[in-house]
Amino acid sequence: MSFYEWSDSMSVGVDLIDSDHKALIELINLLHELTSGERNTQLLQDVFDRLIAYTEIHFAREEKVMQVCGFPGLTPHQDEHVEFTERVYEIRTKLQAGDDSPISDELLVYLKRWLNAHILIQDMAYKPYASGNDDVAEVAQSFGPGLFEQRADLK
Repeated sequence: MSFYEWSDSMSVGVDLIDSDHKALIELINLLHELTSGERNTQLLQDVFDRLIAYTEIHFAREEKVMQVCGFPGLTPHQDEHVEFTERVYEIRTKLQAGDDSPISDELLVYLKRWLNAHILIQDMAYKPYASGNDDVAEVAQSFGPGLFEQRADLK
């Protein structure tokens, strides 16, 4: 059983956003796997590089979707994205410096809790605005395929 699993209750009604969220869950599970045994620093760095790429693509896609559908909570949502991105950059910087102490169960719990709260509360707030909106589907596609579909296996 995975550390963290996708459920249909997490769907925001935009297939590409759901795909991106599934990709993040997969990265969290990979981090869990990598921290449960002997640490492979290079693989950990690769996962954090993918987390950085994830934040750049997914957050840009999601924020554009919210803008197009007229979601009134865009600004506070963007603030959460910035906070998450800063935390990932901070941890990656420590890892690149040879310090893997931030890679712990505490980090995994943080990621899991953040994603749960972010999807199930913040993202669900824009679902009524975005779900079934053709303009949303078009703008989401302009960022390319969902991150889950285009992932590369790190193992």
